[in-house]
Amino acid sequence: MTNCQRAHQRLKGLHLTDSNVLPGLCIRIIKELPALNLRRKKATLEIEKPNEGFLMELFLCLFLCFVIKASTLDTITPGQSIKDGETLASADGSFELGFFSPERQKSRYLGVWYKKVSITTVVWVANREAPISDRLGVLSFSDQGLLALQNSTKSIVWSSNMSRTAHKPVAQILESGNFVVKDGNDSDLENIMWQSFDYPCDNFLPGMKLGINFENGFERYISSWKSLDDPAQGEYSLRIDPRGLPQVVVKKGSEILYRSGTWNGHYFLGPMPNLEPSLLYSYELVLNRNEVYYNYELQNNSVVSRYAINPSGLTQRLIWNERNHDWQVFSTPQTDSCASYALCGAYATCSMNRSPPCACLEGFVPKSAAFGDLDTGD
Repeated sequence: MTNCQRAHQRLKGLHLTDSNVLPGLCIRIIKELPALNLRRKKATLEIEKPNEGFLMELFLCLFLCFVIKASTLDTITPGQSIKDGETLASADGSFELGFFSPERQKSRYLGVWYKKVSITTVVWVANREAPISDRLGVLSFSDQGLLALQNSTKSIVWSSNMSRTAHKPVAQILESGNFVVKDGNDSDLENIMWQSFDYPCDNFLPGMKLGINFENGFERYISSWKSLDDPAQGEYSLRIDPRGLPQVVVKKGSEILYRSGTWNGHYFLGPMPNLEPSLLYSYELVLNRNEVYYNYELQNNSVVSRYAINPSGLTQRLIWNERNHDWQVFSTPQTDSCASYALCGAYATCSMNRSPPCACLEGFVPKSAAFGDLDTGD
């Protein structure tokens, strides 16, 4: 048997996806390093040459350790944790999960941000209502698949809530930016046990859903930060209004400020959120007895795009411009005053192509003497 075959036999049969196996093997091999006969002779260092089989075994071990570490940077398993300063990155390098501080703040938050975008852009925050005051926060992962964020006193400031457990749970940051808990033996994303996409913050990303589950009342919506420096939930939200024909609406508290118009089977007819057909996006609205939800996907994976609501309630579709290293505004629906909810009142129409934009339906007259102050028709 050759030295290469002996090295192969020693590695054969190991479960190389188990991150605990190879480090132990490497340590054992290193401990077996033959005593190096070091001596100086004429300003040169002579080293006793280890045998060929040992070098082959050591090389294979270190190489496989490197490969496995590189392939698991997006995942943690039970018993592992993420400390402040450590991160997970999606397999394609698009998103990163770790601890961050907003500008002009020292508080620490666990979040997800774009990894390839030069401007730090956080798209999800776990503990948005419970910041950590120092850099001693730790995200742990239990055998039951529960994520728990602890502060320096070991108090849990945030945790995932799951109704079921997995045989071999893993926590993974996906290429979509979705941080998920799933069974490590199940590759079907429909069987995810918990996901950050169910609890979005101020960004509506491709693949996310906005909507309501009619069976249990669970609602997915995005909400603004309280301020540019405070990720806590602000006053404004973007969500589905399921009454009648579903629409996308922007709310301030319980008050509707803007609406999308109705769905025509392909896109929303109204001016907000400017969801007319596009080569960049595809849209879907699902409505049945169990749920209603709206989502969109990118048609070009090389495009980096998001839909966000800022602390002032402004909604914008943004595209990353790599040449200018900045976010380019693709659309801002609130520029169309007809998107304002009930702007013209009952029995009236609104059009940006006329001034004033409001007009009564046939057979009705303005209630107000000043046409531009039209509230409703009589």
